Amino acid sequence: MENKKIGIYLYNRLFDPLIQSNFWLYVTELIEYGDYEFYLISYENSKFPMSKDQQALVDYWKSKGFKWKSLNWSPGTSVKSKLTDVIQGFFAVSGLRFKGYKHFVSLASVAASFLYIFQVILRYKTYLYQFEPHSEYAIDNGMWRKESLQYKISHFLERKAAEKASVISSGTKFMAFRLKEEWQVKAHFFKIPSVVNSSKFEFSMASRTKVRAALGIDEKTKLLFYPGKFGDLYYREEVAFMFKYLHEHDENFHFLIVTPHSDQEIKEIFDSASVSPNDYSIRHSDYNEIHHYYSAADFAVIAVPPGPSKKFISNIKVGEYLTAGLPFLITEGVSEDYIYAREKGVGVVVKDFSKSEVKESIDKIMAYFETDRDILRAHCRAVGIEYRGLENLNPIFKEALKSLAS
Repeated sequence: MENKKIGIYLYNRLFDPLIQSNFWLYVTELIEYGDYEFYLISYENSKFPMSKDQQALVDYWKSKGFKWKSLNWSPGTSVKSKLTDVIQGFFAVSGLRFKGYKHFVSLASVAASFLYIFQVILRYKTYLYQFEPHSEYAIDNGMWRKESLQYKISHFLERKAAEKASVISSGTKFMAFRLKEEWQVKAHFFKIPSVVNSSKFEFSMASRTKVRAALGIDEKTKLLFYPGKFGDLYYREEVAFMFKYLHEHDENFHFLIVTPHSDQEIKEIFDSASVSPNDYSIRHSDYNEIHHYYSAADFAVIAVPPGPSKKFISNIKVGEYLTAGLPFLITEGVSEDYIYAREKGVGVVVKDFSKSEVKESIDKIMAYFETDRDILRAHCRAVGIEYRGLENLNPIFKEALKSLAS
């Protein structure tokens, strides 16, 4: 018999685009049909207040039985700020346990680690959604040292969370092997890559025409596209140099960057590669409007550097690119995305963004521009739906949740 009361623990804002474009796609439908009694705990940032439309959505979900407790996120990476968040989370989860909630879902490994800490005392079953080794990402990207206390604690908690979990889902066969063969966890594993809303990320000629007109570029311009961040887990100056090498080959390339970074910061990055501001455009967008830019583009970029841990990652952007009809550039060894790029003919794989690698791959990149655009878009979209479509992954997520609540 299923227990219908499910606690959801996010170490994010509810309306963080990473939540709304991924995990929340599943939850929205379950709220709509009343399959479970969800109680959400999230950490809200005062710098990102809810809009009227977002508040209306929350009010609608509450009318369907959804409950929500918002905590105040503590900025910074200090021990004091993290400890504050842990203490807040513990009392919030304790409150739900006293209300009869004994099944909890987390998103990503930081939230999973927090839930594990609380679980030692409060005793409940967990489902770790999109479980990935973030501590190892930090090592590969040079953010932490393997000898650091921060890494050792984070990695220890990630493993303990997995060992204690009842259900785990992650996006790759590599994580399945890690959990079952290397760590020998007992949790039920479900392979669920980052999902995409294929009805939102779909090619639109109207959007293409409007965005290109606003950018001041015509249909002959080859538009490279990157919607994302620079630095930390992603390439920084390397992205600008990669574009420089493409532009040196064909001056008809233009780079569209949609990012939360300031215009000045992006300009400094591209100045470091001596790329003229005339050859790239900077835009900013919320999740509600960003899909229009996808239609304007011809080829997209995944700016994740290679590294041993990157095989575990599941890029949300890959699904969005594909269902919007876009092939992409990606580094070797990243997720199963690089395998799909090669085997399905939807992208170009490089070892890194070095000059030699980009130059050697230019012919492969240019081949996509010589392919019939309608045929290419249809092919990319079909691969994207099969690989990341909500319609294909939703039944698997429901089975994972059912396994937790049974």
